[in-house]
Amino acid sequence: MKFSGGTCENIYGELLDYEIIQHENNLITECRLERRIIHLQKWIGLTIILTYLAALIGVHKNDSSLLLFLSIILLIGVIIKAYLKVKRECVIVGNQMGLQLTTTYVIGRQTTIFISSNRIKDILINEGFLSQRLIYYLTLMINVNGDMSMLPLFVKLLPRLSLLKLFYKHLYPVIHKLK
Repeated sequence: MKFSGGTCENIYGELLDYEIIQHENNLITECRLERRIIHLQKWIGLTIILTYLAALIGVHKNDSSLLLFLSIILLIGVIIKAYLKVKRECVIVGNQMGLQLTTTYVIGRQTTIFISSNRIKDILINEGFLSQRLIYYLTLMINVNGDMSMLPLFVKLLPRLSLLKLFYKHLYPVIHKLK
């Protein structure tokens, strides 16, 4: 088993940890990308501060249920953010199996997509626009009912081009052994 890893930044400047693990004579390659710091403390602190300010202004004197309602709305916002915030993305490519893409969220929820090897056609680095910004992403070309389709990888954490090139360098040989 070969292992390499390090730290990099995503397109927003957040720190990410990455690992590239090659198993079983390079027949299986695993690329992991993990957000180093989760900023939920900021949201929880903001909820507490806004609730305190509302109490200081005297919102509870007019209608005590209004202060409770506003606090609950802010807390629901924090919970929704935690439910949708991605902590880790992992791609595993196996010589005879295919590709598995796993996304892990802050609260522990996981989503997994599996694509069999006979549907995978190619892997490439593509470019696109996000809020008037040019970004690069790793894309898998797959066959869906006879039509070619693109499946972008690592779209939640959005690593920079230098890391995408490194992932591409390790995933390309394994994917082309599938054919």
